[in-house]
Amino acid sequence: MTNLAFSQSADRSVFHANRGSNSQWLSYKDNHRALYRIITTEAFKQLEERAENIAELTTEAEWKTYQDEVKPVLCQPLEKFSKTPLNARVTGILERETFTVEKILFESHPGFYVTAGLFMPRERQNPAPAVIYCSGHTDLGFRSETYQQVILNLVNKGFIVLAFDPLGQGERLQYPDPESGNSKIGGSTKEHSYAGIQTLLTGTSLTDYFIWDGIRVLDYLETRPEVDMKRIGITGRSGGGTQAAQIAACDNRIYAAAPENYITTFKRLLQSIGPQDAEQNPYMAISKGFDLPDFLHIRAPKPTLMLTTSNDFFSIQGAREAYSEAKMSYAALGHPENLQMTEDAGGHQSTIANRESLYAFFQNHLNLPGDSTDNNIAPFSREELWVTSTGQVGTSLECETVYSLNRKYFPGKKFDAKTVVTHLAKNAGINFERTLKAAVYTGKFSVNDIEVERYFLENDLKDYALPIYILKNENSDHQKLVIWFHPEGKEKLLDEPLLKEILGAGYSVISADLPGTGELHDPEFSGDGVIQGVPFNYTFGANLVGKSIPGIQSEAIDLLMQFTEQDNRFSDAENFALVQGFAASSFLHYAVLNNKFKKAVFINLPETAVNLVRNRYYKPADAFNMVPGSMAYYDYSDLINQLKESGTEIDMPENEIDFVIE
Repeated sequence: MTNLAFSQSADRSVFHANRGSNSQWLSYKDNHRALYRIITTEAFKQLEERAENIAELTTEAEWKTYQDEVKPVLCQPLEKFSKTPLNARVTGILERETFTVEKILFESHPGFYVTAGLFMPRERQNPAPAVIYCSGHTDLGFRSETYQQVILNLVNKGFIVLAFDPLGQGERLQYPDPESGNSKIGGSTKEHSYAGIQTLLTGTSLTDYFIWDGIRVLDYLETRPEVDMKRIGITGRSGGGTQAAQIAACDNRIYAAAPENYITTFKRLLQSIGPQDAEQNPYMAISKGFDLPDFLHIRAPKPTLMLTTSNDFFSIQGAREAYSEAKMSYAALGHPENLQMTEDAGGHQSTIANRESLYAFFQNHLNLPGDSTDNNIAPFSREELWVTSTGQVGTSLECETVYSLNRKYFPGKKFDAKTVVTHLAKNAGINFERTLKAAVYTGKFSVNDIEVERYFLENDLKDYALPIYILKNENSDHQKLVIWFHPEGKEKLLDEPLLKEILGAGYSVISADLPGTGELHDPEFSGDGVIQGVPFNYTFGANLVGKSIPGIQSEAIDLLMQFTEQDNRFSDAENFALVQGFAASSFLHYAVLNNKFKKAVFINLPETAVNLVRNRYYKPADAFNMVPGSMAYYDYSDLINQLKESGTEIDMPENEIDFVIE
């Protein structure tokens, strides 16, 4: 099937090969995937550089130095938080023949409540080893029968288990609907990503909040005399595996860690299912030399068990490669036996064999010998395990949310007009490294007396081709050039009434599909961070490699401007920019760094970054075009002022647009 969902008709595509209605240039049939290719190409380059560095580590001293270097990537951002009073209380107790369950409520931040269950064997060592259970992506949190199967088996084997709800799950919805009890945003991954975008804007990751909850869980366990803090384990599956790996890497109080159905490598993740929801993406991690095996390296040589399945959507090949790499640090640090991996047949699931390996692992390393058989134990109902009266902290208590905490922890704007260019390029990840190699003409068509020339621009990196239109009529003058930036791409100009007016006034018009728009939009791209049709998985992936969507698009604008400078028709033209809606972000990031415009007209300037953070419920489309971390240094108004100071005339009309400059 030919993918022409990005174009209204085949013959308007710049990649139409003029041979049959659906025939495209073969080399560019997947060019609509340009945005993801740009992100992953950068990721693979950075990961290869990291792999070369890892290969040179051999001695114990070298690996300890590496641990000291890589651990801050994950843990240093936590320094913005403080250990405040937990204000823990028990809201109820459940009784079973062999164990009890205390319903625990505590505050990981002031007013930010964590709901948990403390499962206590009636017969146990004094003090006893404890296992923290982290729940994967389910609205039920630790009340899921799948997760209770592990929790209750561990309890029956003599372990104290503290299972807690991750934020956005169980009783900790960040956007609860009081009437339905469900999230106003969607499932758990959408809850995470929606909140995570706001933290990204302030230069942090939702990862920080997840790890901090786990650290405060450990703080709570320290208040319980029944717990032996020298024998602490942690486990969880899927998103719970993510949390288990992250928390265990940041807190030395965890002795034995067993993440399940999660550990792979970034390379295999990006090759297969792509970047996951917000908390699974530490801020700019790949660009800082971090890969998923580092969760294991940081802990080495403490006992770690990787629980995997051969058909998991978290690549088993990546899991094998992560295990192989992690063995290097464990061996160099003198305890290769402390790193284990199980691999059972199955999909993204917990198998009996893996559960029994988990029990045996904790029994061995937490010094609690016993039978490792997985037994069927009657689970509790969802309501039985409710910690709050309504089943939601947001409707039971006056409480903080990630949204409100993000505003409190944000130190504020530090704008400096003299250094804004430096901050802009760094935050957006802009590098004008592509050189235009060829402008490939693929024909023309006419619509309502408007002639449209089609080109695609090839660059020396050969990662994608940029589609452009040149639009003109009999009145057009090549020395009067409007470069039109439309948020939905070049073809949308044909539906704009303003186009005829501009051409009638004697201008020529050039427009391009920037990565993610028009013919460079991938209609089949999906992920667990898509909210209201906005694919934030791109945002998370770009941030991992130190880039951004506006930054990537501004690099494409640079190619477009190279074309106008090299084409003899336009090389001496006065450049006017017409910028609509969300296209403002990429345009401003380009123009502030490389201003080549006499005048810029902005129509429907989008929401500012500060308003996206001030409003609990924001529009995802507004946020998609923002640069992570940018609001610490600049907003749209600052960039527009920079453009003015560089000599560009700025116009933001409400209605009519006049391009005539006397």
